[in-house]
Amino acid sequence: MARKWMRLLIASLAVILLAGCSSLEEQTIDGLENAKVAFQDDAEKPNEKVNDMNIFLPSGFSIEEESDETNIILSKGKDSFILFINPNELPSSQLYYDLMTSDSNLEVLDEKTFEQNGRFGFAAIIENSEEKYELITSIGGIKLTTISEQQDIANNLENMMLIVRSISTN
Repeated sequence: MARKWMRLLIASLAVILLAGCSSLEEQTIDGLENAKVAFQDDAEKPNEKVNDMNIFLPSGFSIEEESDETNIILSKGKDSFILFINPNELPSSQLYYDLMTSDSNLEVLDEKTFEQNGRFGFAAIIENSEEKYELITSIGGIKLTTISEQQDIANNLENMMLIVRSISTN
């Protein structure tokens, strides 16, 4: 009987370890799908206020003190996220997407665009170094970026789109 439990325990640990070590391809697919769902769902209820803007920050995220009205620095643990807000761009704007796709120096690994109710958004994964990736989520004139490790791509893209989707101004 103890032997069965030991086998079950080892099998369970193996599954957990394999799930935690998912490939770049799996993280990319999951991350872009997570961003799409966050884009299409109703916006999260804001739980923070910065200047004249209401914003939802997922658990663990905080606003850094040195932020200004158009560039807001967020942090979660040791990771930093930079939120760019261009108040002159409408939710349908493709400015940030066009800038990204026209930059021949960027190695875009994968990206996905979204459109709904007059809003244009996208999520992208860009190679930054051998073990780090630049992530971008955007809706209209709002863009959020970070540098991410491979195992955090899917979760970061989801949280980033939740943040971008939640932003409203007074």
